[in-house]
Amino acid sequence: MKSSSDIKSWIGKSIQNEDYISDFPIRAMASVFDYDGEDIGEVPYGWHWLYFLNLPLQKNLGPDGHEKRIGFMPPIDLPIRMYAGGEINYFKPLLIGEKLKKTSSIISIENKKGSTGNLTFLKIKHEITNKKEVLINEIQNLVYREDRKSQKAKSTINIKAPNNFHYEKSWRTSPEMLFRYSALTHNTHKIHYDFPYAKDVEGYPQIVVHGPLMATFLLDLIKNIITNKQKLIKFTFKLKSPVFVGGTIFAQAIKTKNGLDLWIKDQNGYQSLTAEAEIID
Repeated sequence: MKSSSDIKSWIGKSIQNEDYISDFPIRAMASVFDYDGEDIGEVPYGWHWLYFLNLPLQKNLGPDGHEKRIGFMPPIDLPIRMYAGGEINYFKPLLIGEKLKKTSSIISIENKKGSTGNLTFLKIKHEITNKKEVLINEIQNLVYREDRKSQKAKSTINIKAPNNFHYEKSWRTSPEMLFRYSALTHNTHKIHYDFPYAKDVEGYPQIVVHGPLMATFLLDLIKNIITNKQKLIKFTFKLKSPVFVGGTIFAQAIKTKNGLDLWIKDQNGYQSLTAEAEIID
């Protein structure tokens, strides 16, 4: 087992990756969202996750489908990795035809004890830039936990989604939708497509809707709400509880002084991913 000081030595490590912003991922994602024939000249909010993909060799995949903890990712011993949320700051749009650079840096690693056992929180900063300036600055929060057999039992308290909202858009999730999003983002985590693994190893009742996909549902709602003169400058989100495939879920939002409070309501009426959006005129 790696000591805490060994793990902390990964703080400050960074990698860089370049990518050409082609139109194919946009057209492919548009088909997942049932956009037919729309002319998209810039990358919509949240669709930057279709670029700068990590492409590990097949032999380097671990038992959960993720790349083994080699290279950039710290060798955290806890076996289960979950996407916990993050923050995206938008400065300039990503334009089709640009060649851009992404720099990823590990900014913090924290070990904690939770109600179910040991946890490690990993925070990574991503910057997407052109030759002159930063276009997107993102903080990604990951949490690592013990496996199902090692975890202490925890009673889950689900929170009902608010009854009051100003805006809403519904989405019907399906295995096909999750497959297509996994393919577009090169996400090989088995909880999104391998039901026996999701159930028997990570303890879920069904395959799990991607956290970034749910964040993208909310960002898509924001795109439909704001006017051409308005701009989203900051989007902060947190995954409160997983959402499982099947049935209709809802992206909902309410106006605030600085923008919007948003959330996903799952097929059982519970609040899952929550978010805040800062919007300027």
